[in-house]
Amino acid sequence: MPTRRAFMLLAGSMAFAGSFAAAQARSRLKTLLFNLPDDLAGDRANDLIDGLKGRLHAAGAAGFLMGRNMIPTPFPTRFEWICMVETDGEPALRQVQPICGELLAQCRNFVQCDLACSLPPGYMDAASVKVRHTVMFNFKPDASSDARERIVADIREMGKLPMVQSYLVEPIAAAASEPNQMQWQVIGDFASVADYRAYSAAPVHLAIRENFTAHTSRVAFLDVEL
Repeated sequence: MPTRRAFMLLAGSMAFAGSFAAAQARSRLKTLLFNLPDDLAGDRANDLIDGLKGRLHAAGAAGFLMGRNMIPTPFPTRFEWICMVETDGEPALRQVQPICGELLAQCRNFVQCDLACSLPPGYMDAASVKVRHTVMFNFKPDASSDARERIVADIREMGKLPMVQSYLVEPIAAAASEPNQMQWQVIGDFASVADYRAYSAAPVHLAIRENFTAHTSRVAFLDVEL
């Protein structure tokens, strides 16, 4: 069975030492949350994931993260695997898309987000980041603009909690049209599992859940240990 430790490859200036300007040049971030078929496990699953990592590297991905969910939960839209790929713009993204598509064709189910942005430099500092929390969600069609703005603002406020190391809240790229594309993505980094659990239990976090649930139609998430 594949290890539950995340697999990470940092390429060139993707490392924390890379400059902020170099990080800003990477203008596309693609995240896949997926479940492999039940009969695809052990060495077969390892071979699939290892092959994917090699092909993403060869295709020119600026950096990527492969990992498995570390906090089992009965929530129905929890996913087991994450693949997060950052590219240097549209040409590199076009090289990566077919590889990701081949993976998803083999999956039992999946969701994805394509963002027109880069991760801040600190997001790939594996020396201090221990847990990455990724959430994707869609608003209900009848959710008002005011309700949507309030929810996004509340989520951004959670990024100011003292136990949060880095926080990103972004909508999908306007041109994104991939299957099972979610509308918004939240990425939070934490220095420890304890910090992540404190964030999850924080009163400000609990306070927005009812409003969030009332106005969203689909939520998917995964927590990976780096």
